Amino acid sequence: MKNIANVNGQLSLNEGQDYCTFHVNELFFGIPANQVVELSRDLDVTFVPKGPVSVSGLMNLRGQLVPAINMHIRLGLDKDTTPDKGVCIILSTVGGQVALIVDSVGEIISLNDNLFEQPPNNMSDVAREVLSGVYKLPDKLLLLLDPLKIMTASSMNLLSVAS
Repeated sequence: MKNIANVNGQLSLNEGQDYCTFHVNELFFGIPANQVVELSRDLDVTFVPKGPVSVSGLMNLRGQLVPAINMHIRLGLDKDTTPDKGVCIILSTVGGQVALIVDSVGEIISLNDNLFEQPPNNMSDVAREVLSGVYKLPDKLLLLLDPLKIMTASSMNLLSVAS
């Protein structure tokens, strides 16, 4: 997608990317929208013993078993006190499909690549492990998650069980 950016008073035409935004606690996150398959509130998660701590279990998505990652735990945040009110973002990655359990989903936003920055050094190791970067928006900071990094550390073991 092409966007017109106003950087330092200069208008320029830049390639941009669409991001699906969501909240976990008070934090504002984004993931590439082209990897989002669907959003759901009504999928049951079946607990799997001895799975990674951040993986709540498996979801049956039209006959395919999909690991469901609780993003509160995965990001090292306080545990969600209302898990039944969360939203599942189903992603398709080269590692397979995965569901991210988040508090709420926002909108799809388009951002210019020239506004992208590396994650700040003062972020926790857990956050830096899964972030690909940040965008400084006028009223908040958008933290960009890398879906492959989320899956690599937390659910690859469970994916082998589900296969």
